[in-house]
Amino acid sequence: MKHVFIINSISGKGSGLKIQDMIRKVAEEKQLDHVIALTERPGHAIQLAQQYSRPDNIIYCVGGDGTLWEVLNGIAPGTTLGIIPAGSGNDFYRLIGPDISDPEKILRDTIDAPVKQIDIGETQNMRFLNTTSFGIDADVNEYASHLIRKTVITKGPAYIISIIKNLLTLKPKHIRINIDGQEHEGNYYIVACMNGRYYGNGVLPAPESDLQDGYFDLCLLNEIPKRKTLPFLARYMKGKHLGYPGFEIIHAKDIIIDSEQDLSCQSDGENYYSKHIELHMKKAWLNLKVPGYLNIIR
Repeated sequence: MKHVFIINSISGKGSGLKIQDMIRKVAEEKQLDHVIALTERPGHAIQLAQQYSRPDNIIYCVGGDGTLWEVLNGIAPGTTLGIIPAGSGNDFYRLIGPDISDPEKILRDTIDAPVKQIDIGETQNMRFLNTTSFGIDADVNEYASHLIRKTVITKGPAYIISIIKNLLTLKPKHIRINIDGQEHEGNYYIVACMNGRYYGNGVLPAPESDLQDGYFDLCLLNEIPKRKTLPFLARYMKGKHLGYPGFEIIHAKDIIIDSEQDLSCQSDGENYYSKHIELHMKKAWLNLKVPGYLNIIR
């Protein structure tokens, strides 16, 4: 058995060299047969995960949500995954282990952790662990990602700037949604298909989502008077929006989204455009190493 550490060396927490030294020290102390593989470019973590994905290997993703998305889309079914959060957002890890102040403890505890089976989502083009969404939240993510890539603005301020910009031009999207065979059609500000609970650097759209129940939490904000959108979004960011007029959460396994025009979409922070998206729940697909004291996962 090999312990394979796929590291995003430019991720948000510290230097790649420091992370490598920590992993090497712990792995040698535990006498692990291990490999340290550094990403060199966008998409490289997918290739590394494909290269090392075997039933007798354990792959550890050392990075943020973007690296995790790449690793998820590279591993084969049945592969065991561990997560060492080292990004600027770590939105998925907020659900399973919110305290990231001691990375060496997380590393040691994850190496020793039992394996649990959790759900993932899948579109016709990719897998996602946390979320796929459309509407204002996808627009916010797209512009924030642009600011982070093209300017010196860091992740937190970038999202605040993007929220303000998108509120000024806010329009609902006309969408047809098939939810487990039932047709819905309307104007929506938010359509967020959640497997996890958080996205967008700590926004909490699905505070009751369960990674092992075999259902997405489909979060919908119907068209409401524009003057009410800002109070709603303030509550939405903190997870205090349940029961708010115009908002609903539907548990679903299969969701089909159609639009007459291209929608701004994001899956675990990866931005794209599409008129047609199919979302399917893959129950208990992923073997995830999770320390036993993180009892959010049974």
